[in-house]
Amino acid sequence: MSLLSHFCRRIRLTGPISVAELMQDVISDPKHGYYPQAARIGHKGDFITAPEITPLFGEMIAAWSLLYWQRAKHPPALHFTELGPGKGTLMRDIIDTVGIIGPAFFGKPPKLSASLVEISEQFIAEQEQLLCGSVRDHITPEQIFSDANYLSRAGLHKTRFKWYSMLDHVPNDKPSVYVLNEFLDALNVHQYVKTELIGWVEIMVDVVEGKDELRYTTYKTGRSTALDQDEELAELPVGAHVERSPQADRIVQTLGNRIRETGGTALIIDYGEDAISSELTFRAFKDHQQVNPLEDIGLCDLTADVNFRQLKKSVSEVGGVVAHGPITQSSFLTQMGIGERFRQLYSQVPEEKQDSVIHSHNFLCSPEEMGDRFKVMCITRDDEPVPFCFEPS
Repeated sequence: MSLLSHFCRRIRLTGPISVAELMQDVISDPKHGYYPQAARIGHKGDFITAPEITPLFGEMIAAWSLLYWQRAKHPPALHFTELGPGKGTLMRDIIDTVGIIGPAFFGKPPKLSASLVEISEQFIAEQEQLLCGSVRDHITPEQIFSDANYLSRAGLHKTRFKWYSMLDHVPNDKPSVYVLNEFLDALNVHQYVKTELIGWVEIMVDVVEGKDELRYTTYKTGRSTALDQDEELAELPVGAHVERSPQADRIVQTLGNRIRETGGTALIIDYGEDAISSELTFRAFKDHQQVNPLEDIGLCDLTADVNFRQLKKSVSEVGGVVAHGPITQSSFLTQMGIGERFRQLYSQVPEEKQDSVIHSHNFLCSPEEMGDRFKVMCITRDDEPVPFCFEPS
């Protein structure tokens, strides 16, 4: 049974479902879900991420991590935890950079280890090949969802890599740099609209009568008293929309608790705003084109903008930790010296590849591309120095 048929049958039996329920099943269903089965990253896929554009992106994150580690006075044994590592490109670039320049920070090669939180069979194999040089055994969905640590291997720069299906399965026994690059945007969101008669109500997904097609509805949906009581939303007009992701809130609070207990930092990079938004951002991408998220169910990347304002509020509720930023991706990368690295690269490549170097820089840093659209936020203990790039200007 396809996911579309599954949803149509389910809705006819039990009634409309939330956008969040739709996203959850589409993203993670073991048999038909997009990330377990169909996700495609890169120029020939449905979407492209910064690490696939240039290794300099990962190099900047590695350098920032080393500066943080040194400033926080942690021992020369770095641990990285990446949520949603995709093809493994970013982790490879981070580990490779730390392995090369780490001795300059600590006077000796640092001991490296890494945890990868992943549920896609396809991506696990690609990550293992890239980070460890081979794929030892095929990992089945049963192993992924039943074994806490379903894979462990040594790889690049003698790093011990371990794979987990959930952040909660990753041991919290040492400081870690948690990396979330374009991860939170894939988590499910609830959508609401402000009505004149009863206030905020949730937008649901229903079936078109007589057809196996999906549509949005607010018919017979309940009132959201939590949003009605939110003073920040009181001034929004009738017809305004709001998205909320309790899942993203729980993730950053979990990160905050882990950091408070054992130290480390979380670096969150994603598209979104640090402001109250009255627009709906839930959408789908296929072959780099935006498409209807209620069509081609399970074959498209579903996404929604990250609400950094709400994330900071969630972190503030943890206690003992603080959220820094967000700042724009352009500001973060520029302060880390990516402009100079691109200039070095430009002078080293053949003339026919120089335009590609310029394009990569512009794609990451230009306000019209990822530069301003993407934001960077980090979480640290509140008694640690403010991390580099996030100091007040």
